[in-house]
Amino acid sequence: MKKTDSAKTMPGKNGFWSGLCLGVFCSLFLATVFVYTYLSVGGFRIQLDRDRPALFIRDQIKTEAFTEFNLFLEKLKLELPAAIKRAFQVPESLFIPYEEGAVSLPREIGAAAREQFQRLAVETVLDFLQQVDLTPYVEEIGQEALAKARKVFNQEVAGKTYYHDAHPLLAIPVQVSTE
Repeated sequence: MKKTDSAKTMPGKNGFWSGLCLGVFCSLFLATVFVYTYLSVGGFRIQLDRDRPALFIRDQIKTEAFTEFNLFLEKLKLELPAAIKRAFQVPESLFIPYEEGAVSLPREIGAAAREQFQRLAVETVLDFLQQVDLTPYVEEIGQEALAKARKVFNQEVAGKTYYHDAHPLLAIPVQVSTE
């Protein structure tokens, strides 16, 4: 039996390379379809510690509050004498009332009494401000910030699924969960 021309293979072509190229192409295609399906359906899961950002926010707020309170106290110490001086603007003469009338003090005694009242008020308030401990107030603000940060993190971030558009045809779901 003689072979026909249609059954003959061409002498420079080998079927091995065509099969290899077809196999690699099919493998890459199936792998791409598998990865696409896995990413579009399963996505990623991110596990976050909800206390870490809340503690960071608390520490930042405590630092800022302590700084602001100290600046406020320093500004108050600078502006206090002028404010007290304005508050003690009394008439030039002072009257001391008693049952049947009033005695008028001389102008010099009134000015000296006013200066003494101003000095005493400034010293008293400044001594009080020096003794003020800001730590309880700052701690209270910090604890409120911690509670609010945890609440917002649980409401706005934890348990939600976000979609990342990696390609116009591929949106990867990213689910955030907390410990």
